Amino acid sequence: MDVELTEILEAICQHAPFNDIAEEALLSEMTKEIEIQYVRAGEWVISPGTLNNTLFFIRSGAIEALSRKDKLIRRMNEGELFGYASLLRGGKSSQSMRAIEDSLLYRIPARWFLKLYEENDTFSDFFELAREVRLRLAMDSQSSDVSLMTCPVMSLLRRQPVSTTADSDILTAAQIMTDKRVSSLLITEQDELIGIVTDRDLRTRALAKGLPFDTPISDIMTPDPIVMDSRDYASEAVLKMMERNVHHLPVIKDNRPIGVVSTGDIVQKESHGSVYLISDIFKQSNIEGLQAISRKMTHTFTQLVVADANTQMIGNAMSHIGTAFVKRLLQLAEDQFGKAPVPYCFVALGSQAREEQIIKTDQDNALILSDKYDESLHGEYFEKLSEWVCQNLDKCGYDLCSGDIMASNPRWRQPISVWKQYFTDWIREPKAEALLRLSIFFDLRGIYGDKTLATKLNRHIRAEAKAHSGFLTFMARNANQRKPPLGFFRQFVLDGEGKQSRTFNLKERGIAPIIDIVRVHALAIGSDKLNTLERLEDIEAEGLLPDGRAKDLALALEMIGMVRIRHQKDQIDAGETPNNHVNPANLSSFEKRHLRDAFDIVSRQQEFIKFRYAGKRS
Repeated sequence: MDVELTEILEAICQHAPFNDIAEEALLSEMTKEIEIQYVRAGEWVISPGTLNNTLFFIRSGAIEALSRKDKLIRRMNEGELFGYASLLRGGKSSQSMRAIEDSLLYRIPARWFLKLYEENDTFSDFFELAREVRLRLAMDSQSSDVSLMTCPVMSLLRRQPVSTTADSDILTAAQIMTDKRVSSLLITEQDELIGIVTDRDLRTRALAKGLPFDTPISDIMTPDPIVMDSRDYASEAVLKMMERNVHHLPVIKDNRPIGVVSTGDIVQKESHGSVYLISDIFKQSNIEGLQAISRKMTHTFTQLVVADANTQMIGNAMSHIGTAFVKRLLQLAEDQFGKAPVPYCFVALGSQAREEQIIKTDQDNALILSDKYDESLHGEYFEKLSEWVCQNLDKCGYDLCSGDIMASNPRWRQPISVWKQYFTDWIREPKAEALLRLSIFFDLRGIYGDKTLATKLNRHIRAEAKAHSGFLTFMARNANQRKPPLGFFRQFVLDGEGKQSRTFNLKERGIAPIIDIVRVHALAIGSDKLNTLERLEDIEAEGLLPDGRAKDLALALEMIGMVRIRHQKDQIDAGETPNNHVNPANLSSFEKRHLRDAFDIVSRQQEFIKFRYAGKRS
């Protein structure tokens, strides 16, 4: 082999995947067919819309990948490969490549790439992992910021927070608010929020009472005000404002105020649409009114899908609508049956607890009662209340649970001491079949009443689960029960039953396995989060998964979820009842390709969880 070919071989063998391929003779043969290409900064390597028949190796320089809309996707440097995605699609390239500095490239013919891909596991495994990168890029291109129901609360902030200290007097506070043209003033101590004063407070608590102008502002402020976290959605601000009858909400990041959201900000952001659905729910005084509003939910859902809201946004919006229905029904129930004789907490389970509900869902709920509860004295009240709420949720579009996991079932309407014993028994003496049915209880959120009861129960669950590894083994086995619908050669495996014989169930075969996997990891580390993506953040921070795998699961969940909601939107448009059964023949090439990538990720994570929690016992 001449000197130039030897230099090429040595260069490529310093980098993956070639450095792990043992067949040096094979690589030597390949090197004889490699061509060298010089490109100057700004020149196209793969022009927009052209076919590609080459695997490129960057010997020196730098290349950028651009989307069809000329959006920068990534930059690549010495030792990196590109062009392989198009080779796996017969030469069709969804990206263009351009040199951003003078570069030297090695051009490897497509036939060598395909030969190694088919015959060498090390080589193909390298590009299998690259699929996860493609999936990440694909999902990045799908996200958008739409209505108030889906935008982050930070997007409503129009200025830096205006604040003063607690020792300021009310005259100084009024002057600051006038000069800054704000309707609220934050009261801080060492940059931490301790109170808020609004223009209404100045009128009703100071001027109307004739207080001296030198009265400390702390005398009329609202201490420890209700706040929003910077990561919350604007829809949550709407709910808090309506529930607490407040018009200003400070926004906090890292325990420090970064601004204030007012009702004026909300009205300016959205004067129509989905946010007013929640507002209208709380205005209804009877079931007929709530039923009329429930018929608008389909329109709200389709609006969000058409606007390209991501699944996290849609899940949050639809869950908040569902929560609003529950709260209003409980308020009406208390009006009808009287105030509860002992404290209680109505809890949401499953997707509503995770804030991942979509349009077609049944109800999963329960009731936690104070230990002051006495069946003989209080049983009839809570039986009537629970039955009334569950039946009317059904009338509002939230179907009765086929498994009877509802507060109307006396088994799921118990004092907190009984609930704690339930979970202690499930965790310390786990039974696989029972846990498969009861796993929904490990996603539990208090949504009405004394929420401290739900907080205490969740704290008990986390402590028990983290202390009993045998329970996690059973949960991990259950997480492997539902397999993604991929067979040999990455072909989709269809369900093969009745009307759905040419489909697979995206919820059962894709979304549910991810939720199950993440739940096990979350229980293992004692995470207090319920939302799947928030749990993944905790899992990643804990270092429980190899680098990048938490993000891969999040991307897989988003990809499968997007296909699911778009499928359901199409069914609604066609006048059909939405379901989770997708016919792959109706999917676009984009959806098929990236669904396969997502299912691959799920399969690998199921293998990981099987061995991560294998054979452990309490």
